[in-house]
Amino acid sequence: MKTILPLDIWSNGETKVAVCLRLYVSYDDLNSQAAFQYALCDVNNLVIYEGQIIIDGTTYLNWGTSGDANQEAYTIAANILNITLA
Repeated sequence: MKTILPLDIWSNGETKVAVCLRLYVSYDDLNSQAAFQYALCDVNNLVIYEGQIIIDGTTYLNWGTSGDANQEAYTIAANILNITLA
């Protein structure tokens, strides 16, 4: 789990503030693509929104080549979701 800059999210008729990103790899074919399951959570670690990100192509091939693969996964996810890791 990584802390993110606070992000307002409309959920079930009200605005909630996400402050963390949870991420795990749900699929990796070890060749060309992977799927990340993610959740944006509030200060109590309750899920506000969740979804899936698929990476492939150059993004998949470069994932983990310049450092820790776990940290890079969070960076990739944050970039795709247009959120900022704190």
